[in-house]
Amino acid sequence: MGSKAASFTSHVFLLVLYLFEEYYNMKYVRPVTSKMPGLQYRAVFFTTWNLMAHTVFFSSCVLADFIEGVLGKKAAGLRKVQDYVLVSILFPMSMIVMVVFWGIYAVDRELIFPASLDHVIPPWINHVWHTTIVPVLLLEMYMVHHKYPSRRAGLTGAITLGLVYLTWILIVAKVGGFWVYPFMAVMTGFQFVLFCCFTAAIGCVFYLMGELCNNVFWGPRETPRKQKKRA
Repeated sequence: MGSKAASFTSHVFLLVLYLFEEYYNMKYVRPVTSKMPGLQYRAVFFTTWNLMAHTVFFSSCVLADFIEGVLGKKAAGLRKVQDYVLVSILFPMSMIVMVVFWGIYAVDRELIFPASLDHVIPPWINHVWHTTIVPVLLLEMYMVHHKYPSRRAGLTGAITLGLVYLTWILIVAKVGGFWVYPFMAVMTGFQFVLFCCFTAAIGCVFYLMGELCNNVFWGPRETPRKQKKRA
């Protein structure tokens, strides 16, 4: 576990995959549907935020691998930032994207990914967006030991991201005149609040799931109190 060569290879592969997906998406994918007016503004989607976060994260992994493996220097500061971003933001965000997307898709796909998009968005891109995002992070957590921050600090990061995106959705609805996702247009105000609370709750659960997976892979994280007693 934790082979540097294997982790470097996976980092490069994933970075190339995300860059190619973005190139293909911008050059060849031109979805036009009245059911999702936000498609002409890709930055409004949480999926886009997530893919950009993946791209930046694995770019930083390749950079850190190069600094340590080729230049022979330490990248402790960069690794520390990677640890926090992965466990507090990227993993919970990816879980929300995957679970919410496929959950709504199973109930009524027209509310999240209209059938008309099948003609313009290849299945492999849809799966890069909404399926593989979690397995690749679990693989990363298995191959590389990412240290978890305190639970309070970690959950603070996850909750802050959720509040930022919620604010963004409301701004788009107010200024742009449309809801980012079609299912939000059919919700009452009360239902929208319930959905936000539910998403926040499962986001916290997903953070704890990531912590559990990390403990399974690498053993329980020692708390400052335990470390002090051992010293």
